[in-house]
Amino acid sequence: MPSYTGFEGIDGVRDRFLIVGDTQSTSRWEFWRERNGRERQALLGEMLRRDPAFVLHLGDLTTRGSSSRHWRAFDELHAPFRERKIPYFPILGNHEFYGNDRVALRHFFDRFPHLGEKRWYSFSWRRIGFILLDSNFELLSVTEMAALRSWYTEELERHEGDSGTDFVIVCCHKPPYTNSRVVFSSKHSRSFFAEPFLRFRKTAFFFSGHSHTYERFPVLGKHFVVSGGGGGPRHRVRTHPGRRRFEDVFPGPALRFFHACEITRSAGGLEFRVVRVDPCGTVSLLDPLNLSPGALDGVAAARSGEAGAGA
Repeated sequence: MPSYTGFEGIDGVRDRFLIVGDTQSTSRWEFWRERNGRERQALLGEMLRRDPAFVLHLGDLTTRGSSSRHWRAFDELHAPFRERKIPYFPILGNHEFYGNDRVALRHFFDRFPHLGEKRWYSFSWRRIGFILLDSNFELLSVTEMAALRSWYTEELERHEGDSGTDFVIVCCHKPPYTNSRVVFSSKHSRSFFAEPFLRFRKTAFFFSGHSHTYERFPVLGKHFVVSGGGGGPRHRVRTHPGRRRFEDVFPGPALRFFHACEITRSAGGLEFRVVRVDPCGTVSLLDPLNLSPGALDGVAAARSGEAGAGA
């Protein structure tokens, strides 16, 4: 079974990494939905060309997690990533559990042995702390939920107190915020993950997938990004101000593009871009955002002042 490179393969010299979500193909039963094989191939080709230090995958790597055939298709598409030993750090989406859970998890963890069969994990790179979470709440026992919640809080606190961490980036599959017409935002992701995230100074970006689109929601100086444009059949989002539930600052149409997100670690902080790839091969960089540690300090001070004024 193919095995993907892990933590030991991270190149400390490269200055950028990529985030992608929902690369699964369309099920043959969903005959009315898009089939985006060419688009997926073009996107993965551009991701390789950008030569990242590593890739974060936001879940739904393949269509049916228990299917050997579907995983072989994933492996064929990602063969160049293995050949170039680009580290690959996925989280569990809902499609990873389709079929027999035990078989599905074996397919997942055998390909990513560096995860040590952990359903949530963390690592650091160039003064950024990464926390990757499992948002399949319905498949977690009460004990597992408590353990996840405790571990997550401890990781946020650890990075907050670590002088070697400038930024914290959190990822899960199901989004705390989305205006998708197909899937709902997750109340559990919002209460278990987003609310603690907002309480800490160093937290900068919260990435999720599940909704096959691109959206960005600024909340209290933090950025919640939905990045599910990896090739799954796209979702339309509500754009009318009177109908959407959350304030998306990206001025895109209801049906958006295939993409990955790119973050470059610069001397000044983080440089965020969306890498849009069209089927014809045209690449464009959208929604640029630069974030410095000083900006986070300013947000923390403003929030503190607001709290004081309201007391």
